[in-house]
Amino acid sequence: MIQAFLRSESLSTGVWAIAIVGMGAIGLFMGFLMRSKRRIAGYQRHRNLKANAIRDEVLNNSNPSAPYFVYLRPFDIDEKFVFSPRNAADQNYVEEYGLPTTYHDLESAIALFVHPFGELVALSDEEGKAGAGYVKSTDGTWQEDVKKMCAYAEGIFLVPFDFEGTAWEVEMVVELGFLKKTFFVMPAKSVIHHFFGLKYLSRDYKTLWEAGCTRYRELDLELPEYDTQGAIVQIDDDVRILKIFSDKFRDNKRSIRDHKTLRVILQERSSANKSS
Repeated sequence: MIQAFLRSESLSTGVWAIAIVGMGAIGLFMGFLMRSKRRIAGYQRHRNLKANAIRDEVLNNSNPSAPYFVYLRPFDIDEKFVFSPRNAADQNYVEEYGLPTTYHDLESAIALFVHPFGELVALSDEEGKAGAGYVKSTDGTWQEDVKKMCAYAEGIFLVPFDFEGTAWEVEMVVELGFLKKTFFVMPAKSVIHHFFGLKYLSRDYKTLWEAGCTRYRELDLELPEYDTQGAIVQIDDDVRILKIFSDKFRDNKRSIRDHKTLRVILQERSSANKSS
């Protein structure tokens, strides 16, 4: 009886010790997440300030002192995750995203690509989390704001899905002669769909892309077929497809090579601004 009682007491003490240690670990982890969230918010406020300074220069019809790229997209694809190759820019920039990972939402992945060469600027009514610097606009002025921002930008990243606002942006890019500096973004199949097959919890990018392909043929714009790995597409005299989004087990060598190619292109566009 006494031995059984002692074993019971010892077991109970061990359970309490494990519980206390576990609660302590959870507390430390939650504290880390809160500090990370505050740090990310601080970085985002800084990006927004820089983006608004660029916007103010542009609206005053002056060439901004710093190079920048514009990001145009349907708002409902924000925070959709893709694979983003790791590189020096990622190592310098990953602090702004909290936990280091090879997966970023689409906007953050593009921000990582352009980070060494200029700011990524987007219109939004939100404050943002991590990615582009956000500037606010109104229903009455957003189109003129986008035109001016694109006119002075080194490049334009545009997700050409079949939405009314996006259709106006694609038409604007073609009609105003911005096509040569436009990078059409084909989002990769979402991470949750890629690994778990939960297609009902993720957007059907294939259908959205193909609808855009059909609609924009009216503008003599021939976008390539959808690839689940995603891509950056340039259309000039010919079509250049850069497969910069990829997983670790498929086309990884090509994604690294195409990523280097994109960096050269962005460097050239950024340098043109510095020398002008």
